[in-house]
Amino acid sequence: MSSLRHHRIVIASLFLPNTAILGDSQPSTPDGTTPSFIGGPPARSSLLGKPAPLKSIVEDLRDKSRAVSPANTPRAEPANPFGSILPGSTVVAGAASAAQSLIGSVTAAVTGNGNGARKHQTTHSGASPRVQRRASRSSVGRTKSRSLSNSRKDSLSHSQPWHVESNSHCNGGLKNAVDSVNDRLRKKLWVGTLGTNTDNFKESLKRQMEWKMREEHESLPVWIPDSEFASCYDEFCHQVLWPCLHYAIPDAPKTKSFYESASFKQYVAVNQRFADAIVANYQEGDIIWVNDYHLMLLPRMLREKLPNAMIGFFMHVAFPSSEIFRCLSVREDLLLGVLGADLIGFQTANFARHFRQTVSRILTAEALPKGIQLEDRFVDVGVFPMGIDVKALTAKRADPEVAEWVQVLKQRYAGMKLIVGRDKLDEIQGVRHKIQAFEVFLDKHPEYVGKVVLIQVALQTTEENELQGGVSDVISHINSRFSNLTYQPVVFLHTQDLTFNQYLALLTVADAFMVTSLREGMALRTHEFVECQEQRHRPLILSEFTGSYSYSGFRSCIAINPWDKRTTANAIYQALTMSDEECLSRWEDLHNHVVTQSAQAFVTSFLIRALRASLEHQADSHTVAELDVSRVLPKYKHSEKRLILIDFEGTLWPRDAKAIAKGAFDPPRDKLELLNRIAEDPRNEVWLLSGLPVKGALEEVEKVCPKVGIVAENGCFIKTRPGRNGETSWINMVTNFNLTWKAPCLEILQYFTERTPGSFIEEREASVVWRFWTGQSDNNADRQWARRQAAEAQNHIFDSLGERYGLRIIPGANSFLVLPNNISRSTAVGAILHPGGPAHSPLGRTAWLSPEALEAEHEPDVDFVLSIGKDEKLMRRLNELDNAETVSTGVVVGEKGTDAKWKLRVEEVPSVLARFAETK
Repeated sequence: MSSLRHHRIVIASLFLPNTAILGDSQPSTPDGTTPSFIGGPPARSSLLGKPAPLKSIVEDLRDKSRAVSPANTPRAEPANPFGSILPGSTVVAGAASAAQSLIGSVTAAVTGNGNGARKHQTTHSGASPRVQRRASRSSVGRTKSRSLSNSRKDSLSHSQPWHVESNSHCNGGLKNAVDSVNDRLRKKLWVGTLGTNTDNFKESLKRQMEWKMREEHESLPVWIPDSEFASCYDEFCHQVLWPCLHYAIPDAPKTKSFYESASFKQYVAVNQRFADAIVANYQEGDIIWVNDYHLMLLPRMLREKLPNAMIGFFMHVAFPSSEIFRCLSVREDLLLGVLGADLIGFQTANFARHFRQTVSRILTAEALPKGIQLEDRFVDVGVFPMGIDVKALTAKRADPEVAEWVQVLKQRYAGMKLIVGRDKLDEIQGVRHKIQAFEVFLDKHPEYVGKVVLIQVALQTTEENELQGGVSDVISHINSRFSNLTYQPVVFLHTQDLTFNQYLALLTVADAFMVTSLREGMALRTHEFVECQEQRHRPLILSEFTGSYSYSGFRSCIAINPWDKRTTANAIYQALTMSDEECLSRWEDLHNHVVTQSAQAFVTSFLIRALRASLEHQADSHTVAELDVSRVLPKYKHSEKRLILIDFEGTLWPRDAKAIAKGAFDPPRDKLELLNRIAEDPRNEVWLLSGLPVKGALEEVEKVCPKVGIVAENGCFIKTRPGRNGETSWINMVTNFNLTWKAPCLEILQYFTERTPGSFIEEREASVVWRFWTGQSDNNADRQWARRQAAEAQNHIFDSLGERYGLRIIPGANSFLVLPNNISRSTAVGAILHPGGPAHSPLGRTAWLSPEALEAEHEPDVDFVLSIGKDEKLMRRLNELDNAETVSTGVVVGEKGTDAKWKLRVEEVPSVLARFAETK
């Protein structure tokens, strides 16, 4: 973490953690004190000071008070947790349709204030009303919002008072995670929007806000026209991207708006405004951290302006399989935008795997376990599970007000079981499925009617998505069936209905916490529940479609398929009847995961990995000079043991796949003769590296240059150099590998060959090549079709065979190669460099064919290494040797970089080899 102290962290997120509010500062509380806006201690009244007889739940729920609830993990609360009645506060119920807020009712019951009079005034009473955009899906606690179209304000003067307060729209999990390492991140800058309409702000007011936000809150506001933001955020982000990322492709009649959304132009414009703001404020050494699906184009925009910047991108939500993502009409733009980063992070390994497969399928780039190999650079892809700040949450739980509310809730619900949930109301969160499963539970176990209450806290989303969630009707239905004057099975609250202290008390007294998401990233609210259950250890009911469930620690929950109402109902019964011993055992596993995968671990691991990846990429992209033979020859001349490695295809011989297929392979005898001349020097060990098969190709090469060692099929076979008696042999490097994958692989490729004109399959001993294009033109419709078929074929092979058999796929311009994971030219050269390998003991197979030979690092006993070719992985390995000279023949000006120390044009290779052959 110390390495990060020398860098400023620029955190780009759609909403800033703090926002500017027009109007005077917060008013004083009734006792005359003025609370602070952010970070001040909450003012409390004694909750147990005036006991009163408990009334029925219907009467209890009538006295309603509201306040803004903070987000996921503990952060500063408004000074007064009770606000005035807000519009839309009616709780949906059947027999209890007049019922209102649970917490407000408990306050009335305990304080004896049953006439509706409020002891505390609302925090912002009398202040200028907030103008807010619709609620962010990635935020957690938020206030009631209005659409931009009906929330315009009159022209504002810069002299109008304003103040700063916490932004309820911001990504609460990210803010809390960053705050948890504040002492170790010395410099940071948040970049985002205020979350309010700003069209009528005068320039002088904007400049004043910019200065104060920058100086006092380490924030840089991005000014975006209201209509542009509304189209980007409400339409493209919410109606296109969010459903797609969560496997919810809309049906007709919304299909057209999904696939042909004109709001993508505004999405591009918003991302460009972020890029301009960051570039204008960029300082050398900054680490730019781009967050979430709202800003998927930003990394590429920044890379174009800041080619050497350190950029990381983290996706906070799920990432779907390629079958879903490919439905987006702007799929390539989004993928290329994200690939501008040095590091791309996801919540789970499944999301990362989906991303790699999608890139491989749509962009036909090579997807490796560690990332994506593009033409000009490598992009790291990693998994960074998000967590909560356990220490801060523990401190918040110690607040005496939490204990007071715990006692109130225990008294109110004595003898009853409480099931608690907190979700957004859109269809993705599965609240409707939860209520229906709870109804099935009550039908199946009528003895629990009147003894179990489901308290559902709703996080707000847009009105349209709430409507699609279809929650209100199912709550009305179940409450109309089971409610009576003293019992209501479902208590429905908005997040404004209770403060964070009250929410923590609710988690503490809960007998189960229930998450029924149909698809979700990391469900941090489950982490909060686990920590709040430190004393009671009650179970967690968790959807198997959440990112949290993919981690072993969370396998101790009660897993459910939210689509299966009967199984979910059984899970509710299991949770309510579970023994204390089993509850404790499960809780310990959950707790160990929560404290290990904390917010601090998330921030530090991601930023350090981004820093390391960027430094590696910058080292790789340095300007490569043309090979200066006069500088290399002296090292060659004064060395006693030399290793010469030359690529065959593309360096000595132009690829001619058709000639090999027809059996008309003609090796370049003049160039191979140069290798023979170099191999005649006893100090030289010459190796030819090739991807061609032995039969029909390299057997012919062996006849022309018998003194040269040969690597065939990209490392699957090695022909040793002649021994003392002139004996040589071909050694199978994959003799212990399972090659049964070849038959189904050939079957898949045969299917695509029949549908791709001119394509053909090259079956080799331990690998398979599919040549999907053999024509001349690169831009005609036939080649476009062939490339699409190649992408489909790669995807099918990887999905069905890749993980099962440990295969890797190496895409080329007109073909791709399928071979075992641990085999490459680099591993073959590692075997050659091994002390017991063929470079030293041609017939000593045992030592260097062991697994340790391929992985372990050994100090080679050669004092000069020359490698000429295009294999970048091999170049990186050889660069670790102090005496290696690596030369790339694959550098194309303006297109592809290289890890080699030198570059060389292919046509100059013979003359360079001739100079080495002439040097004695």
